[in-house]
Amino acid sequence: MTRLSAAVPLAAFAFVLALMLVALAVRNGIVPDDSVRLWAGATSAGDGEISIGRIVAAYPTLPFVATALVALFSFDGTPAPALLAAGLLALVAGLWFRSFRAAGFSLVTAAIIALILAFHPALLRAIVGGPADLCLVLFLYLFANALYELRVRGTASEVMAVGLALVGLAFSHPIGAAIAFAAVPFLIFAVQPTLAASSALNVMVALVFPAVFAVCAFYYLAWVFPGAGWSFFAAPAESLAAWRAGVAAVIGDAPPGLLALDASLAIAIALALGAPLVIVALSLAFRRRPLVTPALVFTATLITAAAVAVASGMVGEPSVIAVGAPVLTAVVVARVSLVRERLTLFFPLLAAGWLGGAASIVIVDPLTVTQLNVLLHGDGNRERLDALAVGGVMVGRDGILADTDNSPAIVLGRGRAHGLLEPAGEAFALALLFGRLDTPFVAVPDPQSNAGANDRIDKAFPALYRHGAPGYRVIYQNTTWRLFAK
Repeated sequence: MTRLSAAVPLAAFAFVLALMLVALAVRNGIVPDDSVRLWAGATSAGDGEISIGRIVAAYPTLPFVATALVALFSFDGTPAPALLAAGLLALVAGLWFRSFRAAGFSLVTAAIIALILAFHPALLRAIVGGPADLCLVLFLYLFANALYELRVRGTASEVMAVGLALVGLAFSHPIGAAIAFAAVPFLIFAVQPTLAASSALNVMVALVFPAVFAVCAFYYLAWVFPGAGWSFFAAPAESLAAWRAGVAAVIGDAPPGLLALDASLAIAIALALGAPLVIVALSLAFRRRPLVTPALVFTATLITAAAVAVASGMVGEPSVIAVGAPVLTAVVVARVSLVRERLTLFFPLLAAGWLGGAASIVIVDPLTVTQLNVLLHGDGNRERLDALAVGGVMVGRDGILADTDNSPAIVLGRGRAHGLLEPAGEAFALALLFGRLDTPFVAVPDPQSNAGANDRIDKAFPALYRHGAPGYRVIYQNTTWRLFAK
């Protein structure tokens, strides 16, 4: 049995399990707001409800376009984001399994290690986060692997591999852009010393040129299609504010500068707790610099990226960087032969890393821990569940006026955007401009709810939720939403 065919059953198992986890997360309303907005936008793009300008210049580009394509070529109601997220995890698990087999591990040992790392607590959080988080995991792995190849060989192909990995990071997730930026000052240490001494500037230019060129090209597209892409980039600022509130509940309030240092410290602790195998393996191999230096460069990049994310306030909250722990562990297991030679020592460390990863989530992402605690002791995110529910009631109905930009979970609950009269459409704009309702259906949240506070239909028709409108009757309602039919 070839390594590729042996990886298929493992990847299929990982796919099914990840799909179940995503479905459970969506059903209980614990998917992060950033991810919900991305999922809804990509689903709308797949249904042809978004202009080509917003699609071409959407950010984060890779998960958005990939999700839109899955939605475009799948059946109506297919959960495209969930399928893509599960597929990406299966791909990562398969790649890790193949690398372990290539390193000399037995079939069973390689499968066990791959599954432990694929469902590491930090990666479980990424699965819930959706396609963007798992795109970040994939390119982080490619980046770490390319750093090792660069240190060992240092030829043009290895330089290009690092450069392309940086491009993938920059366009896979907002935090990926911070990681790509933070990597620049450390890349020179990953190059072979002789090459760095002879042509350091040329090597650095070659490493960062693909990313710089891609970013400039993206900005040009955003200029050609004005106002196109950044509508999907508005959420990170909101997620950072929520993360700050969660961190303040754990460590207390801190000025922005100190909060950036706290974020770096939190990520450093998360990496140490989630990857003790890496610490021990590199300590035993500390004299072999080609094995140690790339891992140090990778770690320094992630810790710096956390500070960049918080200090800039532009790329969202840094908790997703914790996925670096299982990624680096996978690379070290495959690259450092000491792990294969001393399995009795490193298997307990692998289990300790899983437990440490669970503990690290409490440090780097207290908000998610709070949501899980509420879910276990209550009924979860009630407003999110209500939006999913009203979206489910809309299935089979067309011509529904709803502010899906403010409540994107409606699109997730409905499974598709076709038939929704969204804010980007003419019908929505005319209804608000003339203050007149003439659509078959209209959905509005309670003005006293968090969703209702920013809902544009509620603002244009403040009495609609309580008193309805002439010619309309309520056909569905829950704690937060009412759906009217003409």
